Amino acid sequence: MTLRSILIIERCGVIAAPRTSGGNMLAFSTAEKICDMSEKTVLPLEFPMKADEDAQRENHRRTAEELSAFLRNGQDVAMLNIGDVSVYSFCSYIAVQLAGMGFDTEMCAGVPSFCAAAAELNMPLAEGKEPIVIIPARYEKAGELLKFDGTKVIMKGGKKLSDIKSMIKNDSKIYAAENCGFIDQHLYKSADEMDGCGYFTVVIVK
Repeated sequence: MTLRSILIIERCGVIAAPRTSGGNMLAFSTAEKICDMSEKTVLPLEFPMKADEDAQRENHRRTAEELSAFLRNGQDVAMLNIGDVSVYSFCSYIAVQLAGMGFDTEMCAGVPSFCAAAAELNMPLAEGKEPIVIIPARYEKAGELLKFDGTKVIMKGGKKLSDIKSMIKNDSKIYAAENCGFIDQHLYKSADEMDGCGYFTVVIVK
């Protein structure tokens, strides 16, 4: 966590945090190790992992309405997330909804998972003029992007690893970080080691 994120959490009375269907609040459990949450109102947010875009939009609208009740009451809300808020984050959708309702919103930069993964792997993500291509694992044309020069980063690639490995050129080097930054973190420096990786796996192809 950055110092700025800690200061924001400390000044906000309401903490909104994503909760999985299994009841896990990973972002909150991380933040409460550093920040005192004893006097906070904690608001779990349900984010069903569905491919249905209409269902996702309805969830974003409903979540924004839920948060707006606190904002209308003059309370500041800090919404937690894993990684950086500007990279494939649910928070960004909610912020747009709230801004459309007339509320002031503020984004606090975090540490992108692929930067954290490269650091844990003790390797540069890119050097000199080398480009970086960032690819969501479920992107339909991922195979085409993997042919580009430079470093390729595949986000949330665990369940798609077999497909990803089949599309990578034989002379490429492949690395991965699973659950980067958490107690169950695993680092991989060859494709052969990566079978069975979970959802929060960042794959780096050089």
